[in-house]
Amino acid sequence: MKTIRFLGVWICLVIGLALGVWSLRTPAPLPANAPPAAFSAQRAMADVAALAQAPHPTGSVQIAKVRDHLLMRMGELGLEVSVRPDQGFYAKASNPRVLTVAAVQNLAGVLPGTQRDLPAVLVMSHYDSVHNSPGAADDAAGVAAALEIARALKAGGPAKRDVIFLFTDAEEAGLLGAEAFFARDPLAGRVGLVVNLEARGDAGRASMFQTGPGNGALISVFARAAKGPSANSLASAVYAKMPNDTDFTHAVRKGLPGLNLAFIDDQLAYHTPLAKPDHLEKGSLQHVGDQTLPTIRALADATELPPPAPDAIYSDVLGQFLVSYPPVVGWALLGLAAALLAFAGWRTLSLGAASGWEIARGAAGLLLLASAAALVLHLAGRLLMVQDVQRYYDLLVSFDYVLWGAGLLAIATGLGVATAMARGAGRIIPCVAALVLGGAGSLVGGFDPVGLGLGVATAVLAALALGYRTDALGGWIGGLVVLLILAAAAQVLAPGATVMLTWPLLIAALGVALVIGIGGTRDKRVALALTVVIGVLAIVSLAQLTAWAAFTFAGLGLQELAVLALFAMLAAPALSPLTHDFAATRWAWRAALVLVLAGGGLIGYAALAEGTAARPAPTGALHLADLSTGKAWRVAEHPRLDAWTKAALPDDGGGQPVRQALSPFWRKPVWMSETRAAPVEVPQLSIDRAEDRLLVRLIPAPGAETVSLRLKPSAPLSQPRLNGRPISLKTEAGEWSSLTYHAPDPNGVTLSFTTQGPGSVEVAALEYHNGWPALAKAPPPKPASLMAFGMSDKTAVLVRGQMSW
Repeated sequence: MKTIRFLGVWICLVIGLALGVWSLRTPAPLPANAPPAAFSAQRAMADVAALAQAPHPTGSVQIAKVRDHLLMRMGELGLEVSVRPDQGFYAKASNPRVLTVAAVQNLAGVLPGTQRDLPAVLVMSHYDSVHNSPGAADDAAGVAAALEIARALKAGGPAKRDVIFLFTDAEEAGLLGAEAFFARDPLAGRVGLVVNLEARGDAGRASMFQTGPGNGALISVFARAAKGPSANSLASAVYAKMPNDTDFTHAVRKGLPGLNLAFIDDQLAYHTPLAKPDHLEKGSLQHVGDQTLPTIRALADATELPPPAPDAIYSDVLGQFLVSYPPVVGWALLGLAAALLAFAGWRTLSLGAASGWEIARGAAGLLLLASAAALVLHLAGRLLMVQDVQRYYDLLVSFDYVLWGAGLLAIATGLGVATAMARGAGRIIPCVAALVLGGAGSLVGGFDPVGLGLGVATAVLAALALGYRTDALGGWIGGLVVLLILAAAAQVLAPGATVMLTWPLLIAALGVALVIGIGGTRDKRVALALTVVIGVLAIVSLAQLTAWAAFTFAGLGLQELAVLALFAMLAAPALSPLTHDFAATRWAWRAALVLVLAGGGLIGYAALAEGTAARPAPTGALHLADLSTGKAWRVAEHPRLDAWTKAALPDDGGGQPVRQALSPFWRKPVWMSETRAAPVEVPQLSIDRAEDRLLVRLIPAPGAETVSLRLKPSAPLSQPRLNGRPISLKTEAGEWSSLTYHAPDPNGVTLSFTTQGPGSVEVAALEYHNGWPALAKAPPPKPASLMAFGMSDKTAVLVRGQMSW
């Protein structure tokens, strides 16, 4: 028992973490000779390779080749194929003076069912990529998966209802193809349910992270049909509050039910040149198919689609199966946990095994663990200085080091708090340390109210929890009381969020009830069996929390490392008795210190690591021709110059790069270095006025992928139209309004407004072409440790005009 007392918590930690990591593995991809009705990632990879040969943003030459391949493949599969041209619109809600538009060409292929009057199932993915990324994962993988699903469905025989395969254009530009489809396409009226396939990385398990409204019955179908499902209702609840969007957003706005899936590991490949077919994890693609093909088949064969039902509470269990239940069952589970906890509390107090004050200190102790871990991780995140996209991607180079470093710091903090409580450590030093750490965040990146708040909260909780020894039962039961209160509040406010609270609570409550009900026996075999049961419960809880934490950290961790503090708090009650035993030994403080050094070392390494050939860091520079002044510039939009941009920006015709703004397109300073002007394709900008209508017309130069028009009137303009079509674009006196148009009509883009009285307007237009000007001095080759990002290696052409009336 002495050995168990010393090693128990570490055995559970290692096994629990390992089991959680094991649950995150992807399935083996099925070969090309897999049964015809099965989903084969190897078969789908042939389409990924064809689609992701090069970057193919909307408006590019390459996207036309991608479109041709898709039309050919859809025809080979025997789908009813149609090209559905339109314009897509995205009006920025936070700024009505900004509008994004694209001429889109959505592609639709219908796999006919036997009862075609039934509402159809829509399988959606987008076939455009961002600039400078081949988009093997985002979203060639989704497109290829949809094609493989269509092939497998057809091989399995006709279903009852139609399945529509929609490949949208201009998703990366602002969900513009989806907006056009759901707002104006008659085919959208036939849709009863949507399955969207996305990616934000190119590895890991595919997670069903968002549903449509009233998902209860649909989740039940998904739980029964999907193979190796990965989903939880907290992710859906959190995602609904985030600013992130996919094409599925427009389906939700139309009130359509559905499922949204994506894999998000190895985000260094997200929107970068690393997203090539040979870098895509084939198991991720297989996992998409394993979940969606049987689900779509079940939905297409159903006499009726799942009706609206109260949103379910659900989660996969270690990636093996999905547990789903309505909110009323959530209340029942909370009631069971409360009953177990009430029994344990009553029994503990009646036997004198712990006092009410110890239980109260235990409650404060769990909150102290959460706030202390959040404080330490928040400060570590401040030191990483993730203040811009460039730094974000620099850290993605060593993402795993950040994840494990943050995890070790969270474990170290939890062990430190448990040791301090078990030994009755004094209050003064922890309180002072908390306030110092809380203030330290303001020394990095300016005033840090979050850090200060965490510092004060940690100091207050340390004063409440420390100063007296707290035995295992008091700390255990007190912590569970906190979880019960939090879970009950979540059940009222956001039932979907309770899954990560209720499950660990129920497991730990069962453990404490067993201990207080059976514990104290002199039979060593019973005591050993009880210890094993507590260890198994701790392992199960920790494994599930590890899986949840890894997915959560992949989505949010680099923005705020402190998100792991939540999982440290949730894991603590199940590990509490084992941790308390170890905390009483003389090794506890030393172990905590070793973990702090290891975690800090990993994060420090990640902070200093540079790109490699296998994991390059982002860089970027472009050529800007300002035709209004006759000058040309090399521009780097990232805030820090790397070795390549330091060599690429200076040119024979100019000096060293300087930080400066160039209104209206670069309102904040960017790195600019004057260079020799080189011949470029010239757009034609004209400003005219006919009666009371102001006409701003831009005829793009051949090869323009994107154009952006900015105008600043002296007085507000009204009745805006784009190529004669009414649009929503607000104008204000003395302020710039913006229209960005992807895949512009070669015949021109015309903005028109109604004017009132005398006035004036300034207009600026910027268009992007792929590559550097043919006669410009070429920049040096990029080293293998750097990769082009964003609008790098483009030619931007700027023209200006003005008019008074």
